[in-house]
Amino acid sequence: MKSFVKGILFTGMLTMASSSVMVGQTQTGNSWSEQWYQAKHGRPSPLVEARQNAAQANTAYREETSNPLAAPASSWYEGWYRAKFGRPSPSEEARLKADEATTAYREEASVSAAVPANSWFEGWYRAKFGRPSPTEADRLKAQSR
Repeated sequence: MKSFVKGILFTGMLTMASSSVMVGQTQTGNSWSEQWYQAKHGRPSPLVEARQNAAQANTAYREETSNPLAAPASSWYEGWYRAKFGRPSPSEEARLKADEATTAYREEASVSAAVPANSWFEGWYRAKFGRPSPTEADRLKAQSR
């Protein structure tokens, strides 16, 4: 029984010593607890965020913000939508069509008109059944004549 009590006391002493070391580290740098928080939550801990915000507020320059409507949508949603449905999202398709319509190379635009309007359906049909859809087969026959 005496060794059991000594073991508990020894464990308590180690815990107190490690927690005091941890408190000292969080004040000075990137400790293991901050790294754990970053790994678990995917963002810096509140202490690190406050440190970064203070450093950014003291800088003489400001980051240039881009217009999200002017740039192509490269967000996580775009990647998720493409992975789930195998094609760009409707907003990305609309942006691509608008870019295609305003392009100076009309030859390329006329070549893309030969592609069926429901290319995602054709891709899905080919992936599911291993052959072109009946409408695609008819179009290919007409094109080869």
